[in-house]
Amino acid sequence: MFSFLKLIRIQNLLIIAFTQYMVRWCLVFPILKLRNYDLQLSNFNFFLLVLSTVMLAAAGYIINDYFDVRIDKVNKPERLVIDKGVKRRVAMGAHTFINILAILIGFYVSYAIGLWKLSIIHIFCTFTLWFYSTHFKRQFLIGNLIVAFFTALVPLIVGIYELYPCYKTYMIIGEEISFKGVWLYVFAVSFFAFITTLLREIIKDIEDFQGDKEYGCQTLPIVIGKQNAKIVVAFIAFLCMICLGYLQFLQLKSNDWLAFFYFVVALQLPFVYLIYKTFTANTKKDFRLAANTAKVIMLMGVCFLFIFAYTLLSYIHAF
Repeated sequence: MFSFLKLIRIQNLLIIAFTQYMVRWCLVFPILKLRNYDLQLSNFNFFLLVLSTVMLAAAGYIINDYFDVRIDKVNKPERLVIDKGVKRRVAMGAHTFINILAILIGFYVSYAIGLWKLSIIHIFCTFTLWFYSTHFKRQFLIGNLIVAFFTALVPLIVGIYELYPCYKTYMIIGEEISFKGVWLYVFAVSFFAFITTLLREIIKDIEDFQGDKEYGCQTLPIVIGKQNAKIVVAFIAFLCMICLGYLQFLQLKSNDWLAFFYFVVALQLPFVYLIYKTFTANTKKDFRLAANTAKVIMLMGVCFLFIFAYTLLSYIHAF
């Protein structure tokens, strides 16, 4: 059981579930509340949506490790699970079962809210994750972009399943419909998840340079060199810091000091450390620490939604 939990990256699945609940209750809910709108999914249906997302991710982790056994024996033999803790046929059977169940749950939730076509998202994710593991992962940048896209989809899918039913409901009762503000914030969170995941994936490719090169992969550090890949990481991280700086400027204009200092401590300083650690990294342990820093930055970005919700709900109660 421990090996299986390690195979499906249970800690990452918990982060996925946490992110989706945060986006629902600390982003979508307070903005809708500000405009006197309500969430459309029941708590149970939203739980099922999160469950299906988590299951798709778990199946993706399984199939990724299944096809990476030979490379992982070189890159991270101490973390190998398939063939050591979990047999191959068990892994493939679990992948198939979890995927089918996730698609069925996704279809049920989509049907329950009267938008069954949304279940196509789950089917698309299943097949794309399969082709990522078998083909795209070893290609130049494509694999990194696909993983970053799926990470961005985690908060985005909450907006899709919560907001599209709002259009349907409030159109029926004759309300003026405009959720541009909600979409803007949801896309902002998704984009932040996309960028931080892209950084993490590139750093992980630098860490796995030896095994990937041995098996003919065409990852970014193999194509342009490890040092140039470090420069790419630093450049993207620096652009993120500039974007965060602009948001901090807006926070200062609105006297939102709590958000301003949160950005400094929880986001800007970790980005500085990420750049420093990436440039000075030489060992696998160093690169792993840099990659984990990118994950922490993403998690801190999600946790900022606590402050966002507190500020917005305080404003609502004041009026």
